Amino acid sequence: MKRLAPTFLVVFALTSSLVLTGCGSSTKTPTPKPSPTVSAVAMAAPQDCLKTKVLDALRTAVPNAKYIPTKWQPAPGTELGDVLGNGGIACSYGLQSEAIGLTVRWVSNSKMLFEANESKWLADGYQVVDIPNLNESKAYFKQRDQSATQEFSIYSINYLINGNWIGLNSTFGKTIADGAAWISAATASLV
Repeated sequence: MKRLAPTFLVVFALTSSLVLTGCGSSTKTPTPKPSPTVSAVAMAAPQDCLKTKVLDALRTAVPNAKYIPTKWQPAPGTELGDVLGNGGIACSYGLQSEAIGLTVRWVSNSKMLFEANESKWLADGYQVVDIPNLNESKAYFKQRDQSATQEFSIYSINYLINGNWIGLNSTFGKTIADGAAWISAATASLV
């Protein structure tokens, strides 16, 4: 009887080991991949001016604002030429009869178009700024009031965000805060 007990324990241990091994899976459980963050998600310029969020944002300041269809014919080497020549889009909104409104341009920065314009913007009097409540990579802003030598006021901002260059020009506004709703809407219009 003394010999039987140790043999029984060895057989029990081996059987238990085999049974427990058989309960497991021979395939590896895949390791879950983390979801991409917002900054890692590729975003693109909108493809339709009527499907952006800009017009609704502009209507808070200009209640009767409309989309202004424009047949662009940009000169080569201009910002507009860079945007439209590289799959981007330019959209104007406002009251055309009163010359009140804004134009927004969106284009992928895959060809470093934004960086190609930086020295020109600085030479033209743009300032490097940080846009409040926006996680842009870089931004350049210029504002000039209407004067005897300048027919319209200038409000212009160019910023780089989510791999896209967004340019916004308006016939009114003095500070970045004045255009916060338009800037936010232009950014939210990326798809």
